[in-house]
Amino acid sequence: MTVAPVSIDTGRSRRPDSKIFVLLVAATGLVTAAVWFGSKPSLLPPAADAAPVVGSPIVGDRLPSWNDVGVKREILRFVDAVTQEGATYVPVAQRVAVFDHDGTLVCEKPVVHGMFLIDRIRAMAKKRPEIANEEPYATLLTGDIESVRKLGKKYFIDLTFATLAGVSEEQLESETREFLKSAKHPVFDVPYQDVTYQPMRELIGLLRSAKFTVWICSGSSVHFMRPAAEAWYAIGPEHVIASRAASTMHEAPQGATAGGVEGISAPNQRLELIVQPELEVFNDQDRKPVSIAEHIGRRPIFAAGNVGSEGDIAMLRWSQSSKYPNLQVLVLHDDDTREMAYGEKSNASLKAAEQYGWQVVRMATDWNRVFATEFMRKEKTPQSGAAPRDR
Repeated sequence: MTVAPVSIDTGRSRRPDSKIFVLLVAATGLVTAAVWFGSKPSLLPPAADAAPVVGSPIVGDRLPSWNDVGVKREILRFVDAVTQEGATYVPVAQRVAVFDHDGTLVCEKPVVHGMFLIDRIRAMAKKRPEIANEEPYATLLTGDIESVRKLGKKYFIDLTFATLAGVSEEQLESETREFLKSAKHPVFDVPYQDVTYQPMRELIGLLRSAKFTVWICSGSSVHFMRPAAEAWYAIGPEHVIASRAASTMHEAPQGATAGGVEGISAPNQRLELIVQPELEVFNDQDRKPVSIAEHIGRRPIFAAGNVGSEGDIAMLRWSQSSKYPNLQVLVLHDDDTREMAYGEKSNASLKAAEQYGWQVVRMATDWNRVFATEFMRKEKTPQSGAAPRDR
Protein backbone atom coordinates (compact mmCIF):
# COMPACT_ATOMS: atom_id res chain seq x y z
CA MET A 1 0.00 0.00 0.00
CA THR A 2 1.35 3.41 -0.97
CA VAL A 3 -0.03 6.53 0.63
CA ALA A 4 -0.42 9.48 -1.71
CA PRO A 5 1.10 12.81 -0.65
CA VAL A 6 -1.33 15.24 0.95
CA SER A 7 -1.08 19.01 0.57
CA ILE A 8 -1.31 20.50 4.06
CA ASP A 9 -2.76 23.98 4.51
CA THR A 10 -1.08 25.65 7.46
CA GLY A 11 -3.44 28.64 7.51
CA ARG A 12 -5.28 28.30 10.83
CA SER A 13 -8.02 30.75 9.87
CA ARG A 14 -9.14 28.72 6.84
CA ARG A 15 -11.82 26.08 7.07
CA PRO A 16 -10.66 22.65 5.88
CA ASP A 17 -12.16 21.27 2.71
CA SER A 18 -15.38 19.56 3.73
CA LYS A 19 -14.71 16.37 1.75
CA ILE A 20 -11.27 15.93 3.27
CA PHE A 21 -12.64 16.64 6.72
CA VAL A 22 -15.34 13.96 6.31
CA LEU A 23 -12.80 11.42 5.09
CA LEU A 24 -10.50 12.10 8.05
CA VAL A 25 -13.37 11.79 10.53
CA ALA A 26 -14.47 8.53 8.94
CA ALA A 27 -10.95 7.10 9.02
CA THR A 28 -10.51 8.11 12.66
CA GLY A 29 -13.82 6.50 13.52
CA LEU A 30 -12.81 3.20 11.90
CA VAL A 31 -9.52 3.14 13.82
CA THR A 32 -11.26 3.98 17.11
CA ALA A 33 -13.85 1.29 16.58
CA ALA A 34 -11.18 -1.30 15.82
CA VAL A 35 -9.27 -0.43 19.00
CA TRP A 36 -12.46 -0.42 21.09
CA PHE A 37 -13.57 -3.86 19.92
CA GLY A 38 -10.14 -5.40 20.36
CA SER A 39 -8.90 -6.01 16.82
CA LYS A 40 -5.46 -4.95 15.60
CA PRO A 41 -5.95 -2.22 12.99
CA SER A 42 -3.16 -1.50 10.55
CA LEU A 43 -2.38 2.12 11.32
CA LEU A 44 0.63 2.26 9.02
CA PRO A 45 1.19 1.09 5.44
CA PRO A 46 2.58 -2.46 5.02
CA ALA A 47 6.33 -2.85 5.39
CA ALA A 48 6.73 -3.83 1.74
CA ASP A 49 5.84 -0.29 0.65
CA ALA A 50 8.07 1.73 2.91
CA ALA A 51 7.03 5.19 1.73
CA PRO A 52 6.60 7.91 4.34
CA VAL A 53 2.95 8.67 5.08
CA VAL A 54 3.18 12.43 4.65
CA GLY A 55 5.94 14.99 4.90
CA SER A 56 9.35 16.02 3.67
CA PRO A 57 11.71 13.43 2.16
CA ILE A 58 14.39 12.04 4.48
CA VAL A 59 17.57 14.10 4.41
CA GLY A 60 20.51 11.94 5.43
CA ASP A 61 20.35 8.70 7.37
CA ARG A 62 18.45 9.19 10.62
CA LEU A 63 19.52 5.79 11.97
CA PRO A 64 22.98 5.19 10.48
CA SER A 65 23.88 2.21 12.71
CA TRP A 66 20.75 0.33 11.60
CA ASN A 67 20.74 -1.78 8.46
CA ASP A 68 18.15 -0.72 5.92
CA VAL A 69 15.78 -3.63 6.54
CA GLY A 70 12.31 -4.14 7.98
CA VAL A 71 12.68 -2.93 11.57
CA LYS A 72 14.47 0.30 10.66
CA ARG A 73 11.85 1.05 8.01
CA GLU A 74 9.01 0.40 10.44
CA ILE A 75 10.55 2.77 12.98
CA LEU A 76 11.03 5.54 10.44
CA ARG A 77 7.53 5.16 9.02
CA PHE A 78 6.06 5.17 12.51
CA VAL A 79 7.85 8.41 13.40
CA ASP A 80 6.75 10.00 10.11
CA ALA A 81 3.18 8.81 10.60
CA VAL A 82 2.69 10.23 14.09
CA THR A 83 4.44 13.55 13.43
CA GLN A 84 3.01 14.58 10.06
CA GLU A 85 -0.49 15.98 9.60
CA GLY A 86 -2.96 13.27 8.67
CA ALA A 87 -5.16 10.54 10.11
CA THR A 88 -2.25 8.99 12.09
CA TYR A 89 -0.97 12.28 13.57
CA VAL A 90 -0.41 12.16 17.34
CA PRO A 91 -0.39 15.36 19.43
CA VAL A 92 3.01 16.24 20.89
CA ALA A 93 1.77 15.80 24.47
CA GLN A 94 0.92 12.15 23.71
CA ARG A 95 4.30 11.30 22.17
CA VAL A 96 5.71 9.33 25.07
CA ALA A 97 8.46 6.72 24.65
CA VAL A 98 9.67 4.31 27.35
CA PHE A 99 12.83 2.17 27.25
CA ASP A 100 13.87 -0.68 29.48
CA HIS A 101 17.55 -0.31 30.36
CA ASP A 102 19.68 -3.41 31.00
CA GLY A 103 19.87 -5.41 27.80
CA THR A 104 17.88 -2.81 25.86
CA LEU A 105 20.18 0.21 26.00
CA VAL A 106 23.35 -1.32 27.44
CA CYS A 107 25.10 -4.69 27.62
CA GLU A 108 23.69 -6.51 30.65
CA LYS A 109 26.25 -9.30 30.95
CA PRO A 110 27.08 -8.43 33.67
CA VAL A 111 24.48 -5.86 34.66
CA VAL A 112 26.18 -2.62 35.68
CA HIS A 113 24.15 -2.16 38.83
CA GLY A 114 25.31 -5.58 40.05
CA MET A 115 28.92 -4.55 39.63
CA PHE A 116 28.24 -1.35 41.56
CA LEU A 117 26.83 -3.46 44.41
CA ILE A 118 30.00 -5.57 44.49
CA ASP A 119 32.07 -2.38 44.54
CA ARG A 120 30.12 -1.13 47.57
CA ILE A 121 30.42 -4.50 49.34
CA ARG A 122 34.19 -4.44 48.87
CA ALA A 123 34.31 -0.94 50.35
CA MET A 124 32.15 -2.10 53.24
CA ALA A 125 34.40 -5.14 53.85
CA LYS A 126 37.34 -2.83 54.50
CA LYS A 127 35.45 -1.35 57.45
CA ARG A 128 33.76 -4.60 58.49
CA PRO A 129 36.10 -7.49 57.62
CA GLU A 130 33.77 -10.01 59.24
CA ILE A 131 31.32 -9.86 56.30
CA ALA A 132 33.92 -11.68 54.20
CA ASN A 133 32.76 -14.81 56.01
CA GLU A 134 29.02 -14.09 55.69
CA GLU A 135 26.82 -15.11 52.78
CA PRO A 136 25.92 -13.84 50.28
CA TYR A 137 28.68 -11.25 50.80
CA ALA A 138 31.45 -13.85 50.78
CA THR A 139 30.32 -15.10 47.37
CA LEU A 140 29.90 -11.63 45.93
CA LEU A 141 33.35 -10.58 47.12
CA THR A 142 34.78 -13.27 44.82
CA GLY A 143 32.91 -11.64 41.93
CA ASP A 144 30.56 -14.61 41.53
CA ILE A 145 27.29 -12.88 40.72
CA GLU A 146 25.88 -15.97 38.99
CA SER A 147 25.20 -17.76 42.28
CA VAL A 148 23.22 -14.81 43.62
CA ARG A 149 21.40 -14.39 40.31
CA LYS A 150 19.98 -17.89 40.63
CA LEU A 151 18.17 -16.80 43.79
CA GLY A 152 15.98 -14.45 41.73
CA LYS A 153 15.82 -10.82 40.70
CA LYS A 154 13.75 -9.74 43.70
CA TYR A 155 16.25 -11.34 46.08
CA PHE A 156 19.03 -9.39 44.41
CA ILE A 157 17.16 -6.09 44.67
CA ASP A 158 16.30 -6.78 48.33
CA LEU A 159 19.98 -7.49 48.96
CA THR A 160 20.98 -4.30 47.17
CA PHE A 161 18.88 -2.02 49.35
CA ALA A 162 19.73 -3.93 52.54
CA THR A 163 23.42 -3.41 51.74
CA LEU A 164 23.26 0.22 50.62
CA ALA A 165 20.78 1.45 53.23
CA GLY A 166 21.59 3.99 55.91
CA VAL A 167 22.98 6.73 53.69
CA SER A 168 21.27 9.67 52.07
CA GLU A 169 19.91 9.43 48.54
CA GLU A 170 22.28 12.19 47.46
CA GLN A 171 25.30 10.34 48.86
CA LEU A 172 24.30 7.09 47.17
CA GLU A 173 23.92 8.83 43.82
CA SER A 174 27.25 10.63 44.34
CA GLU A 175 28.92 7.24 44.94
CA THR A 176 27.32 5.95 41.73
CA ARG A 177 28.83 8.83 39.75
CA GLU A 178 32.28 8.08 41.16
CA PHE A 179 31.89 4.39 40.27
CA LEU A 180 30.89 5.19 36.70
CA LYS A 181 33.94 7.42 36.23
CA SER A 182 36.44 4.59 36.69
CA ALA A 183 34.71 1.20 36.50
CA LYS A 184 35.27 -0.97 33.42
CA HIS A 185 33.30 -3.76 31.84
CA PRO A 186 34.96 -7.09 32.80
CA VAL A 187 34.66 -8.60 29.30
CA PHE A 188 35.35 -5.66 27.00
CA ASP A 189 37.70 -3.79 29.37
CA VAL A 190 36.21 -0.37 28.57
CA PRO A 191 34.15 2.09 30.64
CA TYR A 192 30.53 1.00 30.98
CA GLN A 193 29.35 3.97 28.97
CA ASP A 194 31.17 2.46 25.97
CA VAL A 195 28.97 -0.67 26.07
CA THR A 196 25.76 1.28 25.56
CA TYR A 197 24.19 0.38 22.24
CA GLN A 198 24.89 2.97 19.55
CA PRO A 199 21.78 2.08 17.48
CA MET A 200 19.53 2.64 20.50
CA ARG A 201 21.21 5.94 21.30
CA GLU A 202 20.42 7.00 17.74
CA LEU A 203 16.83 5.89 18.21
CA ILE A 204 16.51 8.02 21.36
CA GLY A 205 17.87 10.97 19.40
CA LEU A 206 15.41 10.37 16.56
CA LEU A 207 12.45 10.29 18.94
CA ARG A 208 13.60 13.45 20.67
CA SER A 209 13.88 15.22 17.32
CA ALA A 210 10.27 14.19 16.71
CA LYS A 211 9.26 15.86 20.01
CA PHE A 212 8.82 12.63 21.99
CA THR A 213 9.44 12.70 25.72
CA VAL A 214 11.77 9.81 26.53
CA TRP A 215 11.71 7.82 29.78
CA ILE A 216 13.71 4.92 31.15
CA CYS A 217 11.72 2.24 32.98
CA SER A 218 14.14 -0.14 34.72
CA GLY A 219 14.19 -2.73 37.47
CA SER A 220 17.57 -1.53 38.74
CA SER A 221 17.85 0.82 41.72
CA VAL A 222 16.58 4.33 41.07
CA HIS A 223 19.62 5.78 42.87
CA PHE A 224 21.89 4.03 40.38
CA MET A 225 19.76 4.66 37.32
CA ARG A 226 19.40 8.43 37.79
CA PRO A 227 23.14 9.22 37.50
CA ALA A 228 23.66 6.60 34.77
CA ALA A 229 20.76 7.84 32.62
CA GLU A 230 21.91 11.43 32.88
CA ALA A 231 25.56 10.63 32.11
CA TRP A 232 24.94 8.18 29.25
CA TYR A 233 21.78 9.38 27.51
CA ALA A 234 21.21 12.94 28.81
CA ILE A 235 17.95 11.71 30.37
CA GLY A 236 17.28 13.67 33.55
CA PRO A 237 16.38 12.04 36.89
CA GLU A 238 12.77 13.20 36.56
CA HIS A 239 12.46 10.85 33.54
CA VAL A 240 13.74 7.72 35.31
CA ILE A 241 11.36 5.07 36.67
CA ALA A 242 13.07 2.28 38.62
CA SER A 243 13.01 0.06 41.69
CA ARG A 244 13.23 1.96 44.94
CA ALA A 245 13.63 1.40 48.63
CA ALA A 246 11.70 3.16 51.33
CA SER A 247 13.22 6.48 52.43
CA THR A 248 12.72 8.51 55.58
CA MET A 249 13.44 12.18 56.17
CA HIS A 250 16.08 13.10 58.74
CA GLU A 251 17.80 16.25 59.90
CA ALA A 252 21.49 16.18 59.19
CA PRO A 253 23.71 16.55 62.29
CA GLN A 254 24.82 20.07 63.16
CA GLY A 255 27.68 21.13 60.93
CA ALA A 256 27.16 18.27 58.47
CA THR A 257 26.88 18.94 54.76
CA ALA A 258 23.37 18.31 53.53
CA GLY A 259 22.93 15.14 51.51
CA GLY A 260 26.58 14.23 51.96
CA VAL A 261 27.43 16.65 49.15
CA GLU A 262 30.47 18.77 49.87
CA GLY A 263 29.96 22.52 49.92
CA ILE A 264 26.21 22.48 50.66
CA SER A 265 25.57 23.35 54.28
CA ALA A 266 22.99 26.15 54.35
CA PRO A 267 20.54 25.78 57.29
CA ASN A 268 17.53 25.42 55.01
CA GLN A 269 19.18 22.47 53.24
CA ARG A 270 19.81 20.33 56.30
CA LEU A 271 16.93 17.91 55.73
CA GLU A 272 17.87 14.76 53.83
CA LEU A 273 16.25 11.51 52.74
CA ILE A 274 17.87 8.36 54.16
CA VAL A 275 17.59 5.10 52.22
CA GLN A 276 16.03 2.30 54.29
CA PRO A 277 16.71 -1.45 53.96
CA GLU A 278 13.12 -2.20 52.89
CA LEU A 279 12.16 -2.56 49.24
CA GLU A 280 9.18 -0.36 48.42
CA VAL A 281 8.78 -0.91 44.67
CA PHE A 282 10.24 -3.72 42.57
CA ASN A 283 9.81 -2.28 39.09
CA ASP A 284 9.59 -5.39 36.95
CA GLN A 285 7.05 -7.26 34.81
CA ASP A 286 3.45 -6.30 35.71
CA ARG A 287 4.67 -3.49 37.95
CA LYS A 288 6.16 -1.55 35.03
CA PRO A 289 2.81 -0.38 33.58
CA VAL A 290 1.69 0.63 37.07
CA SER A 291 4.86 2.66 37.61
CA ILE A 292 4.56 4.27 34.18
CA ALA A 293 0.99 5.32 34.93
CA GLU A 294 1.99 6.73 38.32
CA HIS A 295 4.97 8.71 37.01
CA ILE A 296 3.87 9.80 33.55
CA GLY A 297 0.08 9.77 33.64
CA ARG A 298 0.00 8.88 29.93
CA ARG A 299 0.19 5.61 28.06
CA PRO A 300 3.37 5.49 25.92
CA ILE A 301 2.97 5.09 22.18
CA PHE A 302 6.49 3.68 21.85
CA ALA A 303 8.06 1.04 24.08
CA ALA A 304 11.34 -0.89 23.80
CA GLY A 305 12.46 -3.92 25.79
CA ASN A 306 14.57 -7.02 25.24
CA VAL A 307 14.59 -10.79 25.35
CA GLY A 308 16.17 -11.97 28.59
CA SER A 309 13.86 -12.44 31.56
CA GLU A 310 10.24 -11.83 30.43
CA GLY A 311 10.42 -8.52 32.30
CA ASP A 312 9.20 -6.25 29.48
CA ILE A 313 6.16 -8.10 28.15
CA ALA A 314 3.63 -6.24 30.28
CA MET A 315 5.19 -2.85 29.46
CA LEU A 316 5.02 -3.48 25.72
CA ARG A 317 1.44 -4.76 25.93
CA TRP A 318 0.49 -1.66 27.94
CA SER A 319 1.92 0.54 25.21
CA GLN A 320 0.14 -1.41 22.49
CA SER A 321 -3.20 -0.77 24.22
CA SER A 322 -2.92 2.95 23.41
CA LYS A 323 -5.73 4.49 21.40
CA TYR A 324 -3.08 6.25 19.29
CA PRO A 325 -0.82 4.67 16.64
CA ASN A 326 1.95 2.87 18.51
CA LEU A 327 5.05 0.74 18.05
CA GLN A 328 6.79 -1.84 20.23
CA VAL A 329 10.40 -3.02 19.79
CA LEU A 330 12.07 -6.07 21.33
CA VAL A 331 15.87 -6.48 21.20
CA LEU A 332 17.11 -10.03 20.65
CA HIS A 333 20.68 -10.84 21.72
CA ASP A 334 21.84 -13.13 18.90
CA ASP A 335 25.29 -11.72 18.15
CA ASP A 336 27.96 -13.71 19.99
CA THR A 337 30.69 -12.07 17.92
CA ARG A 338 30.08 -8.40 18.71
CA GLU A 339 28.11 -8.73 21.98
CA MET A 340 26.45 -11.82 23.53
CA ALA A 341 23.98 -14.51 22.45
CA TYR A 342 21.28 -15.62 24.89
CA GLY A 343 17.53 -15.85 25.30
CA GLU A 344 14.86 -17.17 27.68
CA LYS A 345 14.16 -20.79 28.57
CA SER A 346 10.45 -20.08 28.30
CA ASN A 347 10.85 -18.08 25.07
CA ALA A 348 7.96 -16.00 26.45
CA SER A 349 9.11 -12.65 25.07
CA LEU A 350 9.52 -13.89 21.51
CA LYS A 351 6.19 -15.71 21.69
CA ALA A 352 4.55 -12.47 22.82
CA ALA A 353 6.25 -10.58 19.98
CA GLU A 354 4.83 -13.03 17.46
CA GLN A 355 1.38 -12.99 19.04
CA TYR A 356 1.09 -9.20 19.27
CA GLY A 357 3.04 -8.20 16.18
CA TRP A 358 5.98 -6.43 17.84
CA GLN A 359 9.15 -5.56 15.96
CA VAL A 360 12.04 -7.88 16.89
CA VAL A 361 15.48 -6.28 16.56
CA ARG A 362 18.03 -8.97 15.77
CA MET A 363 21.44 -7.57 16.66
CA ALA A 364 23.27 -9.78 14.19
CA THR A 365 21.35 -8.59 11.14
CA ASP A 366 19.54 -5.36 12.07
CA TRP A 367 22.56 -3.43 13.38
CA ASN A 368 25.67 -2.69 11.33
CA ARG A 369 27.43 -1.84 14.58
CA VAL A 370 26.57 -2.53 18.20
CA PHE A 371 28.79 -0.07 20.06
CA ALA A 372 30.05 3.35 18.99
CA THR A 373 33.59 1.95 18.90
CA GLU A 374 34.54 -1.58 17.99
CA PHE A 375 36.80 -3.27 20.53
CA MET A 376 38.16 -6.69 21.39
CA ARG A 377 36.79 -8.65 24.30
CA LYS A 378 39.08 -10.04 26.98
CA GLU A 379 37.16 -13.29 27.11
CA LYS A 380 33.99 -14.72 25.63
CA THR A 381 31.80 -14.51 28.74
CA PRO A 382 32.29 -13.07 32.24
CA GLN A 383 34.33 -15.34 34.49
CA SER A 384 31.63 -15.36 37.13
CA GLY A 385 28.69 -15.82 34.81
CA ALA A 386 25.93 -13.47 33.88
CA ALA A 387 24.93 -10.77 36.29
CA PRO A 388 21.40 -10.55 37.69
CA ARG A 389 18.89 -9.25 35.24
CA ASP A 390 17.42 -6.26 37.17
CA ARG A 391 15.68 -4.53 34.48
